[in-house]
Amino acid sequence: MPVPAPETSSDTTSEPDSDPQAPPAGQVPRELVGAWDGDGEGSARATKIEFFAEGFVAVYYNNGQVLRGPAVVQGSAMTLHIPGGPLYVRNWSITPFDAGYGYAFENLSLDGVSYVRQTSGG
Repeated sequence: MPVPAPETSSDTTSEPDSDPQAPPAGQVPRELVGAWDGDGEGSARATKIEFFAEGFVAVYYNNGQVLRGPAVVQGSAMTLHIPGGPLYVRNWSITPFDAGYGYAFENLSLDGVSYVRQTSGG
């Protein structure tokens, strides 16, 4: 007795399903690109945050851990898709300040937590 052929369905697709767990493509505005130093107090606070033009972020902690992933910035909010995250920032801003003697800095505030980078001087 012949073995019956398996049934096929016409509603199956040949396209693979997209991964619903995959993080979105990152997007970072130019003014955020670069490394920002934090105070690093406590094991949960970042000692440095680095944004990349390609849409990624690296978050450095004082215990040596570095978490990387896409950063999605939309207006004054951002979502950092890092392991253990995502990390949501409701409000970010950059404020320049002059320290005198030719030294200038920018302060990055992420929901009130400050990071700084030097923009000119020695």
